[in-house]
Amino acid sequence: MNPPAYDAPAKADPPLPGGRDGAPLITFGIPAYNRPQLLAETLASIAAQSAGADYEVIVCDDGGLPETAAVVARFPSGRFFFHRNPVRLGPVRNWNECLARARGRWVMILHEDDTLYPWYLATVLPRLRDGLTAVCTQVVAGPSVPDRVAPPGPAAARPYPPLYFIKSSMTPFPGVLFPRELGRRLGGFDENAGPLADYEFWYRLACTGRIEVVRTVGAFYRVADDQWTARAWPEMLRRTHLLRLRIAREQLRSRRTGRWLARFFTYRTALAYARRFPEKPAALARALRFKKIPFSGLPSGWVWQGLKFFA
Repeated sequence: MNPPAYDAPAKADPPLPGGRDGAPLITFGIPAYNRPQLLAETLASIAAQSAGADYEVIVCDDGGLPETAAVVARFPSGRFFFHRNPVRLGPVRNWNECLARARGRWVMILHEDDTLYPWYLATVLPRLRDGLTAVCTQVVAGPSVPDRVAPPGPAAARPYPPLYFIKSSMTPFPGVLFPRELGRRLGGFDENAGPLADYEFWYRLACTGRIEVVRTVGAFYRVADDQWTARAWPEMLRRTHLLRLRIAREQLRSRRTGRWLARFFTYRTALAYARRFPEKPAALARALRFKKIPFSGLPSGWVWQGLKFFA
């Protein structure tokens, strides 16, 4: 049984105010690393939001190119801020640097090669409320930003409970807003999780309360051969399976069912990687062996619907 969808109330509550001392409602933290042309697109997508909101943008530069600072300087100085890390932090530590420097009540970590559609804030602002641990929109992925038509009105949203993470996170990276203080209390993104740090962090958020996914495409996730994912996917495959086993232990009473679900979805992930990449590392070979588990040939949509029923 699918969890119930629900529409925005007839009179949506006003957006929650920002913090004290003039702090903004939202901080967009941008971890940057030597891609100024793409950074310009990301910042422009924030500046082009159709809904008025009190926000700040903090670019944490981990690369050092002068062009990065020059891109930020094109945007209003009262909202767009630039910080250059004195030493290189690496991806996950730089995500946490963005979180540490955020003043907004809500925070989004938005990569410098991803963008938001102009209606993103209009879509999520009515959803922000106390007790929500994250809100996000659906995401479209690809090598370049596809044109899309603005949604005609408010869209329904669905909860994304912790058990769902045994299949995947609720969205690729862009477009997730979460409470700043909750993110800090949870310790931010775990460096030990490596390229899976976002997935693992979203799961921990889900374990503390309600995550909502608005059923509107509001963000774009760029897919390119030079990304961290494209370089580290064998390690990601291994870590994803370990995370799925952890979720199974924590969310399901039946150990056997949990192990089967973890293996089933890891096998499907391995098939996707095998189609995309020509390499055949040991991690991929091990994951493809899950084809031998019972009912591995079931349509993934059937298993997903069954998972929703038990959640």
